[in-house]
Amino acid sequence: MIVHIAIFKWKSEVTKEEVEKVLADVRALKAKCKGVIDIICGENFSRYSEGFTHAIVVLAEDQKALVGYRNHTLHQALAEEIEEMEERGIGMDFHT
Repeated sequence: MIVHIAIFKWKSEVTKEEVEKVLADVRALKAKCKGVIDIICGENFSRYSEGFTHAIVVLAEDQKALVGYRNHTLHQALAEEIEEMEERGIGMDFHT
């Protein structure tokens, strides 16, 4: 299995509603991407957050499924939207 994690620090002008909408749209990709086991999104409550407030975790069957998720046209559109909203982001991928 592959785990993909994306962690976000949003620009100050981004609203809570905008964040909630884009994360809901990301969650909806689970049903559209073959080999994606789950997509989990949430708000960070750790005191060690360093300003990163939200994360997305994608569980994929294998590397091919993760590539399919990334290359999906809806994901690409959401990635562009998120890039406009984020001040900074961090991504991690690993096998488990």
